[in-house]
Amino acid sequence: MRIPISLSGALIAVAMVGTVSTVATAPLGAQTSPPAAATAPAAQAQTPDQIVEAIARELGAALHGHRKEYMKDKPKLVELANHVLESHFDESYSVILVLGDYARTATPEQIFAFQKAFYNALLDRYAADLTHYRESRVTVIPARAPLEGPRAIARTHVKLNDGKEASVDFVFRKDPDGQWKAYDVVIEGISYIASYRSQVGDEIRHIGLDGLIKRLQTEGLSAFDKPKKPRGVK
Repeated sequence: MRIPISLSGALIAVAMVGTVSTVATAPLGAQTSPPAAATAPAAQAQTPDQIVEAIARELGAALHGHRKEYMKDKPKLVELANHVLESHFDESYSVILVLGDYARTATPEQIFAFQKAFYNALLDRYAADLTHYRESRVTVIPARAPLEGPRAIARTHVKLNDGKEASVDFVFRKDPDGQWKAYDVVIEGISYIASYRSQVGDEIRHIGLDGLIKRLQTEGLSAFDKPKKPRGVK
């Protein structure tokens, strides 16, 4: 199953809104214990809604008047998406969740290689969303409670070009420095983490983690679209 858009793609979709209203944040009630390593005061960290707004402004400003140029230069588009997203996306934590139980048996080198290959594949496929969502609009869902704890959800509705609306929830957590980072997105009830965890697990069972890393490096996310072959079968 291929989800309609990835975490980076969803953030990019929101960025296509010219003026973004404040995105409401709601705490994940079941997770209230702050990470022991957190050191930065909460007041100094951007809130999830401020982060989404910052991404929207920066990408919107970069694309204004240059959309056609970026459409003709995909590497430049990917570079722009990575530049804006890398400081707001908890890539390492997200990858651990995507790997699931396989993260426990993988070596640090394997995890790093998978992280790099997977993230690059996501950017390569979804950077095009920068140009596809020019008419999108975001509707804010008001917060029902104050922002508390180490995790939060920024809830939005994204209106697409065809007039349809998609529910897009951005899931954030505080990193060890006390900064909010996005690590998951839930679009119309479909979690980016859960969807790719299923696909990644299926691939690892068939070709192993090293095999999946190589396929991601050479084929990108198309590696998930091809029929599976057992290990040892070429």
